[in-house]
Amino acid sequence: MFIVKYYVLAALAALAMTVWVDNLYFKLFFAWICVSLSLVSTAYIFQAPGIFRKKTNGSIPFYIRWLFIPFLLGAQLYNAWSRKNDSVPPIQKIRDNLFLAARLFPSDVDTLKNEGITAILDATAEFDGLDWTAESEHLQYLNIPVLDHQSPTASELQQAINWIQNQIDDGGSVVVHCALGRGRSVLIMTAYLMSLDKNLSAEEAVAEINTTRQTARLNSHQLKKLKTIHQAGELHVKEHLAIVANPVAGGGKWSEYKEEVLQRLSPHFDLTVYETTEDCNAQKMALQALEEGADSIMACGGDGTLTEAASALVGTDYPLGIMPLGTANAFSHALYGVSTKIIPVETACDAIIAGLTMKIDTATCNDELALMVVGIGFEQEMISQADRESKNESGQMAYLGALYDAIETNQSSTLTIQLDDADPFTIETGSLIIANAAPSTTVLAQGAGNPDVKDGLLDITWLPKTESTSETIINLAELAMRSLSESKPDSQHHEDAIQHRHASSITIESDSKGPLKYVIDGENREAEKIRIEVNPLSLTVYCLPY
Repeated sequence: MFIVKYYVLAALAALAMTVWVDNLYFKLFFAWICVSLSLVSTAYIFQAPGIFRKKTNGSIPFYIRWLFIPFLLGAQLYNAWSRKNDSVPPIQKIRDNLFLAARLFPSDVDTLKNEGITAILDATAEFDGLDWTAESEHLQYLNIPVLDHQSPTASELQQAINWIQNQIDDGGSVVVHCALGRGRSVLIMTAYLMSLDKNLSAEEAVAEINTTRQTARLNSHQLKKLKTIHQAGELHVKEHLAIVANPVAGGGKWSEYKEEVLQRLSPHFDLTVYETTEDCNAQKMALQALEEGADSIMACGGDGTLTEAASALVGTDYPLGIMPLGTANAFSHALYGVSTKIIPVETACDAIIAGLTMKIDTATCNDELALMVVGIGFEQEMISQADRESKNESGQMAYLGALYDAIETNQSSTLTIQLDDADPFTIETGSLIIANAAPSTTVLAQGAGNPDVKDGLLDITWLPKTESTSETIINLAELAMRSLSESKPDSQHHEDAIQHRHASSITIESDSKGPLKYVIDGENREAEKIRIEVNPLSLTVYCLPY
């Protein structure tokens, strides 16, 4: 902060001259200098580099430039003199694909080309970047606005580190510069080198840079802050997170929340977005993302989208992040609780940023992945009647209306069931649910309360045929109460109205002619016979840190 005193003293001197001189033009001139240096002093005192309003392309707005001309002119003259008389060249190679430099000018473009430099990281707040020159030469550009002798924030350092790595991974070379290539740019370069080698200390990284650029150094405040950030484990190259989004899920929620999702996750991950189409579902997109180097997948959409994306990850160690942007969002509700209904984006981002994971069960139904439930009867009829148009118009109310219609119809099926290797038996039911995971709102799956997604068993619940709609509604009310109870009811006795079993596999056949209609995680299917098996702890998902 020692540099601040010079700006404060200069501002006071300009103020004194403003008061002392009589000529109006001189008063205005010295007042201009006073205001300019006072604002610069304020920026340093409060560490507010944003006062210069530097744009993403490196340019400073015209009105800001005029306001700060007294400061900028003085800084420009000093830096031009210092660069000309510097003991080291303006641009120097530190490592392969990595360069350190003083402030760049259009005259440096030929040197950048000769060195094969394709990207510029500008660590200054007070100067224009190459702006249109960089754009016309197709140079990639990033500005991390930092005031002289000060340090970027931890998130800015993280952004810089990952941007450098992304440019190098794409086959490019990066030059990092500040005003003279001595402090701010050295700090970012040091942080990047430390991110590549966890055992490398700040002093060792600076020493490596110093062997090439002898003027490189960090002041005590910069060194202390860098060490603090490093000790907190915040200097690392970000993992590549692929976002697989269904743009039509939930009536188009992805377009509504996309910007917020990217803003929350971009400081922590290297992001690539894949949007599904009619010809390319979430499973294909997830597989493509893995082939292109993704470290993890985040699925954005409804339960069907999540299941598709998860099918690409089952049996692997790649973690799945869940962004509930569908209509029901039952799977995220089952894993993360009711917060996904209130603040879905924040909850999902918190889970993936925390980086904590857990293994959960999945199930296979006729060789197709089932994350949540396979349903016959009411569940299948409800999904069939709640079409895309009604879900877009009414949201989750579309499911409730469809469920009521199914219950009122009160149709039942005669099914033959075999659990594991036990003898088959026959039931007559209006609703059969085989659940791996289900929130309390999935009432039909609550035969023994909320299914445990890590117990290695399927939760099988069915409602025997009833004579009236009122009896069915009473059974649903009891299921709803079971979902709220911490104790697990014993439903193994056949005289109970609601039946529940645990099993690791189940085979289902219908006594009626024609294919058996059923639903997997919100998607309608038909088959002559259904075979469902649990896959214990086969999927890695991000979990909340609390």
